[in-house]
Parts: sequence; C-alpha cells; structure tokens
Amino acid sequence: MKISHNLALPLAVALLGLVLVPGASAVGVANCPVEPKQGVPIASGDVFAGGNCTLKQTTDVDSFVFTANSGDIWHFLVSGNNEGDFGIDICLTLLSPSASQIFSGCANTAASSDFAVVTDQKLSAAGTYTILVTELTNGTLNYGLSLERLYPTPPDGQKIALSQMVTGTLSPGEDAPAPTFAGATTGKYEASATIPNGVPFQDNLCMTVYSSLGTSAGTACTDTNARAFTIKIDFTPAQDGTYMALLNEAGSAGSGTVNYSLEVSCLVGKCTQFLPPPCTLKDTASYSAGTLTMNFTVGNNVATTWNAWLTYQSTISLLFSTAQPITVPPVPITQTTSLSPKGKVGVLSTLTTPKGGIICSSWEQVATGMP
Repeated sequence: MKISHNLALPLAVALLGLVLVPGASAVGVANCPVEPKQGVPIASGDVFAGGNCTLKQTTDVDSFVFTANSGDIWHFLVSGNNEGDFGIDICLTLLSPSASQIFSGCANTAASSDFAVVTDQKLSAAGTYTILVTELTNGTLNYGLSLERLYPTPPDGQKIALSQMVTGTLSPGEDAPAPTFAGATTGKYEASATIPNGVPFQDNLCMTVYSSLGTSAGTACTDTNARAFTIKIDFTPAQDGTYMALLNEAGSAGSGTVNYSLEVSCLVGKCTQFLPPPCTLKDTASYSAGTLTMNFTVGNNVATTWNAWLTYQSTISLLFSTAQPITVPPVPITQTTSLSPKGKVGVLSTLTTPKGGIICSSWEQVATGMP
C-alpha cells in the first residue's frame, strides 16, 4: 500500500483532537510486585501471574486487597503453576474488613490431582477485604491468582452475541475475560466450550454459567483422559438479565496452558441478546524492518467509510479510504505499509457515515527509529 499526498497540518490537529480522549483503565494480567510488598490492590477482572508470584516456604504470605459492598458475590481462583501429582499445595484465605476469616482452603495434589482453590463467596459487609496466598509445605511454588465479581455483573465483562465464537488461552489461576450475554426466561440456551486440537491427558477446561444474580446456572469440566474435549451447559434462565460464562483451567500439570473456544447459542424459544455497539475501531501498531503493521479490530452495524492517516512531525498522509460493509461481530483486519524510520509516528483511523460523520475513531503511536 502506498502513502498518498500530504494534507495540511491544521487538518491533522483537528483530527487528533477528536481521539485524544482518556478511556477507561484496562484490567488484565500483571506480575506480582517484588516482595516484601503486601496489601497489593486487585480488582474484578485482574489476574496476577509471573515470576514474582512465587512462594518458597510456609511462612511466606502474599496478600491482596479489594473493596466490595454488602451483598456482592465474588469468584476467587488461585492455582499452583506446573505442579504435578504429590506436588506443593497452594492455599487461599479470605479475611473480612474486620480481619475475621471468611474462607480458607488448599489444593490437594495428592488425593485428587486438585491443583487449584476455586470458591464463590457472598460478602456480608462493605469495606476492604484481604486475600492471603500461602503454601501448605515448603518448596518453590509459582502461582496465578484471579478475581471476578459475579454480582452485580462486573463492568469489565466482554459482551458477546449469540453464536459469536470467543477464543483464547488460559494459564493456571487465570479466568477467561468474563464473557457476558443477555438471557431471557422465554428461551433455552446452550453454552459450549471446547479445547481445540485437544489431546489425551492434557489439562482440563472448566466452565460455569452464572445468572444475573450471581448464582450458578450450571457447571462442567472436560475429561481429556476420556477424550472428552467439549463441555455443554443447557439452561433456561430463571430471570431476565445479564449472564456470564466463566472459564478456567482445571489443572496445572503438563503444559500449564489451555486453549479454548466458547460459544453461546439459542436452542429453542425466544432468546434475546445484546445489541451490538454502533461501531468498534481499535488498532495495535508495530514497526520492523521498514514496515509499519497496523492490526485493526473493525466492527460496524451500518455501512461506513473506513479512513486511516499517518502523521509524523508536521505532516499527515492518507493511508487508505475504503468502504466498510456491515461487520458484526468485529473482525481483525491487518494493514501494512512501507515506511522509512521517522521517529515516533501516529496512525489515526475513523469510521464515518454521510449523516453521522465520525462514529468511531482510534489513535495509535509507534516508534520507528531515528531518521
């Protein structure tokens, strides 16, 4: 793709002003801080995993804190990483705002090949709660910890449409990014998850479907020993609302990761679903060996024109302008262009309609090296 003519600098300034608006903070996977830091903040949707998430003896205590309201329901998951049978057992303890123990449990790698502690807890008081992660016997144990609010439905949930496939990879102690969907009492639904290209004796995948009240509508796990790589949960919602299909890795022996695909379908009746957003436009850009690569995610429920510009120093150049048909759900689209080093550059992209003008935009910066 060739870069076209330069546009005037005032246009660049005007366009950039449309997209430089702070967005919501992102949640995701983070390494534990270097010890002896305690009371590490954790929020719904956060996962702590990495080299610093390591215990070495029974007196080691890693603590995490979060804020909750009375009546909230939260999901806790901690798992030892790459532990086999008769390995070191991970433990989780939950303390109330008044420091009283609400829950305490450990994995059991000897009796049941149980490498993780998973629990859902309804909290009775508002305030700051503490999660303690310890080990049952001395030895080096790496772990992963995740936290998810089940009720009220967490704001970080990934809204999905019926029959939309979601894929990803899970590590020990990591939940899926809380896919949520609309459920109605007038329909019967099926949530299905599978391990693509599964092989016998690999780690298993577990799924629980939660109602809009944070209660379980069904739970199941694969059985890779029996070559059962797919799980299905059929249910009729007890109440209308937002439902969640939460996935996690059942064990941590072997590779330590599990690939998954997830889909929610309407079996019979009248099933409602979330209306797709008017548009989605995201970009992750990278630069290497004279090539600028732009990894877009593009979605729109009306026909649009998709535009992109490259800007650096005092210039802005049109990369492309093309018709984008209705695209639901959003899809990944990669664009590339040849570019000599020009320092830090910016990629501005928009989706426009004749009547609405700019309905979605993205702004991404990437370093290309000194000219």
